[in-house]
Amino acid sequence: MSEQNTASQRSLNVLVTGAAGGMCRGINKRLGNAGHTLVCVDLDLERCQAAVDELRGQGITAHAFAADVTREDDVERLRAAVKETVGEVHALVNAAGILDRKMLLDHSVESFSCAIDINLVGPFALIRAFAEDLLAANWGRIVNVSSIAGTTGYPYPSYAASKAGLSNLTRSLLVDFWGTGITVNSVCPGVVDTPMVIQEVRDQVPNKVPTGKIVDPDEIGALIAFLLTDDARSINGADLVIDGGATQVFRLFDPTQG
Repeated sequence: MSEQNTASQRSLNVLVTGAAGGMCRGINKRLGNAGHTLVCVDLDLERCQAAVDELRGQGITAHAFAADVTREDDVERLRAAVKETVGEVHALVNAAGILDRKMLLDHSVESFSCAIDINLVGPFALIRAFAEDLLAANWGRIVNVSSIAGTTGYPYPSYAASKAGLSNLTRSLLVDFWGTGITVNSVCPGVVDTPMVIQEVRDQVPNKVPTGKIVDPDEIGALIAFLLTDDARSINGADLVIDGGATQVFRLFDPTQG
């Protein structure tokens, strides 16, 4: 990776977790069209390979890997496999996550911990495993896909708590990467057009989102693609909200309405 390359010309090996998910369709397409090589990681290898095959059909260079990001040994195995197949990773996009629609009394400690493991421990494990490679290059990009729920709160506590933790992890890592050329940021979407979003939530968008529109995964991808460039080198430790203005105006939950 030559230092004389401009931001638009710099081609990176970008690892994306949760790569078979709906939001990652937009992320992967944007990053691939920017000329990056995609290291697509998902727990489900078959779905991940299908996503990679689709990307390759569009002329995008992509590779599929299976890993459980909550297991340290699996993450280390992933790192070794990626290095052997693709080479050094220059950027991490932690997009793997789950939304467990359980309120307090519906949760067990086990189910709450499961959400925390996937949404928070997984990104930590990936960053910790690949930090040595990024530090050796003295350049890198880390983008954590958080959520506005981490700021506003949410009726589903495991999701809100894990995303709040992920945003704070982002800010906390600034010390570890001080002066290294590595930036760490969070992207905080509102309601995104993925299969995870139930129809009831979609129906509320016109009344709760000032733009009147649900966020397209391609918009998330465009923001992340910019964060990977040299033009974004001074954006660091930020929670970048992309929600159509929803958090500025809406009431998350009105108990009087049941």
